Amino acid sequence: MLTSDIVKVLFFSPFSNIWAHSFPEALIAEGLVKQGVDVSVIRCGGMLDLHCVAMSASGVGPRDSMATKKQVCRACIKRRDLLGSTMPFPTEVMDDHVEASDRAAAAAAVAAATTSTWSELMVDDVPLGRYAAYEFLLNHKLVGTHIPDDLFDLYLDQLRMTVTVYFASKRMIAAHRPDHVVVFNRLYSANHAFCAAAEKAGIPTYTLQGGGHVSRRAETMTMYRDAKSLADVFQTAAWQDYRTRPIGAAEVALVGEHFSGLLEGSSAFAYSSAFEASDPAELRKKFGVPEGAPVLLVPMSSEDEINAARLADALPQSSGQVSVFPGQLEWISFLLGYARERPDRHLIIRLHPRMFPNKRENVLSPIVEQLMALLEARPANVSLNLPSDEVSLYDLMQIVDVVLSFRSSVGAELAAFGIPVVVPANADFFTYPEEINLVGADEADYADKIDSAIAAGWSLENTRRSFRWFSFLFTRIAVDFSDSVQERPITIRPKKPGFRLWLWRKAVYVFIQFGPLIRERLALRNRAFAVSSQQLFLDVFENDRNNLAESALWPPVISAPTEETALLAGYLDGLASTLWEKIDTPDSLTGKIRAFSASR
Repeated sequence: MLTSDIVKVLFFSPFSNIWAHSFPEALIAEGLVKQGVDVSVIRCGGMLDLHCVAMSASGVGPRDSMATKKQVCRACIKRRDLLGSTMPFPTEVMDDHVEASDRAAAAAAVAAATTSTWSELMVDDVPLGRYAAYEFLLNHKLVGTHIPDDLFDLYLDQLRMTVTVYFASKRMIAAHRPDHVVVFNRLYSANHAFCAAAEKAGIPTYTLQGGGHVSRRAETMTMYRDAKSLADVFQTAAWQDYRTRPIGAAEVALVGEHFSGLLEGSSAFAYSSAFEASDPAELRKKFGVPEGAPVLLVPMSSEDEINAARLADALPQSSGQVSVFPGQLEWISFLLGYARERPDRHLIIRLHPRMFPNKRENVLSPIVEQLMALLEARPANVSLNLPSDEVSLYDLMQIVDVVLSFRSSVGAELAAFGIPVVVPANADFFTYPEEINLVGADEADYADKIDSAIAAGWSLENTRRSFRWFSFLFTRIAVDFSDSVQERPITIRPKKPGFRLWLWRKAVYVFIQFGPLIRERLALRNRAFAVSSQQLFLDVFENDRNNLAESALWPPVISAPTEETALLAGYLDGLASTLWEKIDTPDSLTGKIRAFSASR
C-alpha cells in the first residue's frame, strides 16, 4: 500500500565493488527516478570489514589479513562514490547510522550463540542466527546445523555484522518510510537483515538477481517480492498461458544461445566442463555400459545450497506435494535397489561438481564421505561419474536414454535435447516447472514411470516443453540490460582448480582493487535503459506484483505450432551437422536426432 501519490523506493546496496550487481541495480534505480519515483540508496562505508560478499567475489577469504580486506573496502568505496556522483538519486552510508546500542546488541547475540544453539538464536523475534549463516555455510559447504569448532569464530563474525546491520536498518527505514525496499539477493546475510527490518515495519521487500541465461546472466535482471522465488512463477497465470503457446524464431535463437554457452562451459555458473566431442562408444566403454543397455543418468544436486536456503527461510515448498524420498541419499539407495532388480539397465550416478573443489569453490563437501560409503555396495550396472573423470555432461548426454533427476537443473537442460526426464514427487522440487518431467507419485509409480520413459524414448515434445520454459525464463522473468551492460563469460578463464585458476583470480583481484575504473566510467557514460523496461519495474511496484512475469506490459509472442516444430527441429539438426558432425553412432543422441529428421 502506497503512503502517498509518489512511490518511494529504498535500495540497500552495500556491495558496490561487485559491478555486475551494483551497476544494473543503479540503472533500475535511475529508471525509476525517470518514471517519477522517489528513490534513495543506502551503501556501505566499510563496516562489513570482517568479511562480506564483495570480498568473496574478489577471492578474499575470512582468514585473510585485515589489510587485504580493507583493500577490497577501498575499492568498493571508489565504485560507491563513482555511482553516487553520477546517478540522479541520493546516497547514504549506513555506517553513519550505527549507534552504540546496535553494537551492544550484536555483542550480546555473539555471547549468546553456541555451536549447538546458534540456529535457534532469535534477535528482536527475528531468526538472525540463521540468517547470518548463509554465505558462511556456502563457503564451507556445510550441511545441517553443525559448525566445526575451528570455524565457529567465522560464523560469529557474520552474526556480529548481521545484527548490527539489522538494528541500524530499523532506524534508517523508520526515517525514510519507503513503500518498498530493494536488495540484490536477499539471502546475503546483510541484505537479509535489512529485509527483515523492513518486514518488521510492514514494508514489502524485493530482491534482484541476475537472469538465468548462462551467457547473458550479467546483462539481465530478475526481481521477486519478499521471500518469493522462481518456484512461485510456476503457478502464475502468465506461465500457465505461455506454456500452451508456440514460440518463434527469436525465442528459439535466445534459448539456443543459452545452450551454446553451456556447451562452451566458460561461465562460472556452469559447473560442467565444455563439450569435447567424445566418442559415444568410448564413453560407454569407460562407464562399463554393455552394448544395447539403456543408460539412465542420475545427476545429483548440491545439498549445502539447499541447506543454506532452508535455514534462511528461503526454500520454496510445492503446495500439497508429498516427497517420495526424504533426501538424496534415500533416493540414491532406492535407485541402487532398482538397478539390482533390472540388470539390463545401466545407471550412471553423476556427483555434483560443487561437492568437490571446482572453478568456483575450492572446498570438499562433508557429505561426500557419507555418499561414497553408500555407493560402495552398488551393483555392477551402476557406475560413478566423478568430476575427476573430466567428462562433460554435454558429452555424456550423447549416451543417455533417460535422466533420473531429484531436483537438478540438468533435467530441464537435457530435456531440451529431447531426452525424457523422470523425477520422484518432491516437496523441494523448485528448479523448473514439474510438467517438463514424468513424476512418480510413490516408489512403485516412480519405477513404472522410469520404465515408461525408457520405452517411449527420445521425443521432440520434450524439447518443445523445455524450450518454452527457457524462453519464458529469459523473456518474461528477466529484463534485458544489454544496451548498457555487455558482460559475457570470458572463454580464456581457466575452468579447473589449480595454479592457472589461482593465477587468474589473483590477476582479477589486482585489476578490480587497483584498476583505474575505466570500464566503469565508460559504462556510466554510455548507459541506456529502455523506457519500456523502466515501466516494467514501475508496474511491479505500483501494483505490488510478486515478480516481473506478472506484469501485463510484456509484448506477445506470435508463432504457429508448425513454425515452432520446424525451428526446434532445425536447431537440433544444426547441432548434428556442425558441433556433433563427427558423432556417427546410431544409438547416440545425435543418431536419434538424425533418425527423427530423416523420418519427417
